Amino acid sequence: MKKKIKDLWFDAEGKAVEYGKLEFFKFLSKLVHTAAMLILCVIVFTVYCLNELFLYVKEKLQRKQDVEELDEYSAREETILPDKVEPGEIDKVDRVRKWM
Repeated sequence: MKKKIKDLWFDAEGKAVEYGKLEFFKFLSKLVHTAAMLILCVIVFTVYCLNELFLYVKEKLQRKQDVEELDEYSAREETILPDKVEPGEIDKVDRVRKWM
């Protein structure tokens, strides 16, 4: 019984190698490989798009919160204002520009 199973196994293996050399199976192998690569690319693209969408929404929400926290007359943190401006040093237009 074992010998018969071994013979069947090796006969099937020989047939598989024989059919594997046919052009149809080479074409089928390339087709399966292409389909697998397409699925992999679609998955990676979807994950990348979701990540970018998440970052965009997060940035928009952060900007909205920053704008709501600033009132109309407060200066931004990156703006450096002078401590004191003497009245005679700068003409009126430059003084207004400096404080704006």
